[in-house]
Amino acid sequence: MRIPTQTERVDAGSHSVENMGNVNHLHPVAQVFSVPSSVSVVEGVSTLEHLNRIVSVDTMNMPVLGRHDGLICNANGRILDNATICNLGGQAIILGNHATGEITRENLASGIPWDADLVVKDADQAIAQLVLIGNAPLRCLVGLGINPVEIVNDKWVEFGNCLFSVNWRCPEAIQILVPTSHRESLVTALVENGAQQSDSEQWQIVRISSGILDHRELNPQNLPFELGLEELIALDKGCYPGQEIHARMESRGALARCLVRLRSSDSIPEGKSKVDNVGSVTVTQACQFEGGGIALALIPNAASEIDSITFGNGVIAKVQSI
Repeated sequence: MRIPTQTERVDAGSHSVENMGNVNHLHPVAQVFSVPSSVSVVEGVSTLEHLNRIVSVDTMNMPVLGRHDGLICNANGRILDNATICNLGGQAIILGNHATGEITRENLASGIPWDADLVVKDADQAIAQLVLIGNAPLRCLVGLGINPVEIVNDKWVEFGNCLFSVNWRCPEAIQILVPTSHRESLVTALVENGAQQSDSEQWQIVRISSGILDHRELNPQNLPFELGLEELIALDKGCYPGQEIHARMESRGALARCLVRLRSSDSIPEGKSKVDNVGSVTVTQACQFEGGGIALALIPNAASEIDSITFGNGVIAKVQSI
């Protein structure tokens, strides 16, 4: 069997995903990471209808094992959580950010009509997320007996007791949902088939380099359009919390801030900084990388085309689009 390229595999799905990062930072085959996440389950015949009232994308016609990526926002349009959905038919798994599960489940439960037979469950301890990411992650899956052509970004592939799908934002990343009790055995199998097990520190470098967002960006401080998440907003569906604000921003077409990647030969300071001739810069996370620093940051949209910024401590960082 010829293993398809990343581009061929992503294009096989109904939603094409562009490569958002520089693949030079990736492992030649793949690294496997255990990524802390929140996992919620909604059960009931009206599950998809209920999610359609809560999530920023249309969930009404999701097929069984279909995948949709959206957001859960507040009335002010700001992000409460990521929502990666797997429809299991009368039941849906909602994968969210680390430590947001309790709040997300409260939001899901508070919107249930009194006469609806729906149950929201906590699966944080029952289901774990692995991310297999690299220049050739499909090689590891072939060794497990999985047909790599089936692994796309608009559906989940069931294999044994696990679910596999491609990250919507990064085609080199395969997300895996696995029962927590089987996580270590799956990691071992992936390592035996060419993957390298890596730690949380390395994950932060990889996610920043690949433009994968987590709770440091996906939180109530930020609006979806500021993070370049227009694809996760459906303004032509029924109402959901924050839709009015999102529609207003979309019609005006003006943003105050945008998300960028910073690279420097020095350590990049985290948090909010005042930068001369730029304005307020908020570095959501910075890591040491290749003898310097790499970070994700929100900068004034008016400064999005500049080549570099200089922090007050003298650190100069190159600005890259994501």
